[in-house]
Amino acid sequence: METPENTLVARAQSGSEDAFAELASKHSSKIYKYSLRILQNREDAEDNLQNVLLQAFRNINTFQGKSQFSTWLVGIAVNEALMKLRKRRRDKFVPLQDASHFWSPRLSPEVQATRAEMRALLIKQILRLSPLRRNEILRFTMGEKRNTKAQKSTRFRAKSQLRERLSYLFKRRIPRHCATRQCVLAV
Repeated sequence: METPENTLVARAQSGSEDAFAELASKHSSKIYKYSLRILQNREDAEDNLQNVLLQAFRNINTFQGKSQFSTWLVGIAVNEALMKLRKRRRDKFVPLQDASHFWSPRLSPEVQATRAEMRALLIKQILRLSPLRRNEILRFTMGEKRNTKAQKSTRFRAKSQLRERLSYLFKRRIPRHCATRQCVLAV
């Protein structure tokens, strides 16, 4: 079925710049909206619109009419926008004056103080454990990983007790069942 848009596409494919200009003006707002939604930046969306129209003009003869012309244009727009996003991520850089923390061998004084405070609190709570639980935690942290059922159970109870005693530091309750290393690290 021959629609006015199909006629415009056929004329554009045969070289009519006026027909392509009409198609471009008809679909520009849709292309811009898709570009803006993906790129989240007006200038980039405008650049993408221009790139899409240029690509469409150059490759109009590859449009086969199996879908609507607007669908074909939106496909080009999405591909161009995604390529722009990939390039943006790849080209990100950190100015040298702002990147000093990447290679600084020393931690900031705030981090050092926080770690020291946390270490002191943890040691205080470990010392409050029963001797059996305290010894099991100390053996485990020193690398002695004995894994009998009784030792695993003791270690589990000791970690749970420590976690519960120190949960006020994290402003939320930590579930008793959370004794795995992932749970400890997640907190």
